[in-house]
Parts: sequence; C-alpha cells; structure tokens
Amino acid sequence: MRLFPMLSAVAFVAVPLADAAAEQGIEVWSAGSLQWQESRPGGTQRSFLEGDPMGSGGVVTYAFHMPAGAWFPPHVHATTARVFVLKGALLLGEGDVEDHSKVKRVEAGEVVLVPGSLPHYEGCDGDTIIIGIATSPFNTRFLGKH
Repeated sequence: MRLFPMLSAVAFVAVPLADAAAEQGIEVWSAGSLQWQESRPGGTQRSFLEGDPMGSGGVVTYAFHMPAGAWFPPHVHATTARVFVLKGALLLGEGDVEDHSKVKRVEAGEVVLVPGSLPHYEGCDGDTIIIGIATSPFNTRFLGKH
C-alpha cells in the first residue's frame, strides 16, 4: 500500500487573495463553531468555509464531520486535498474497495496530502472533524453505488 505523505507539524503560508474574504478580516474556525451545510453518506456532514467549489482554480476550504463509527465510501476528488485533522482521528484507506484492515490512522494535529484522482475511503472510531484545503473545481465522485 502506498502511504500518504504526512507532516507532523502544521505550517500554512499566507497568500494574498484579491477576493471578498480579504475584505472581511480574520476568520477563525473551531470544532465547536462549525455550521454544517449538508448531510453526506454514512451520517457524515460537510460545509464549505471558503471559496467556490464549482469555480476554476480558486482556493476551497471545507470542513467534514464524521460521527463515531462512520465510514465514507470509496471516492475520488478532482484536485489534490491537504487535510488537517482538527478533532479525533481519521482512518484513511487507499483504493476503490474498502478494506478496514489497511487504513492509515491520522491523528488530530496531523496533516495528510490526498492526491487528486486517488481512490480512497475514510472512517473513524470516534467523533472526527477534518479541514480540507484544495483548488476548484472540487467535487466528490463515488466509485460504487451511493
């Protein structure tokens, strides 16, 4: 199994954005302040925090919540995502068929790079929230019946 490149520390570089977000000032997101916008498979929830996922080449930041025991089925994204585990632990597997014995555990405070078009699936054993950063267009295409 090819392992996802991981970082043990988080460092984000500020990039000037000439958009509405730059005019709004500083915004802070925390596990307790997130407002969920949509329900997803397996009891999961997602919100887009920044950017237009249907846009072209812009930054997209999203939050994803998985309740304890949830599994999100095999899927791919159009672009590479940088995923920060904000709360809990993400169980991340590679491939188009779920095999829970072959997942990589990504703990709160760690970051993982999930390449665009890489088939993957995810789950958790406790309440988990991740923050993802990608470029648009950003979408999810499921690889089975969902």
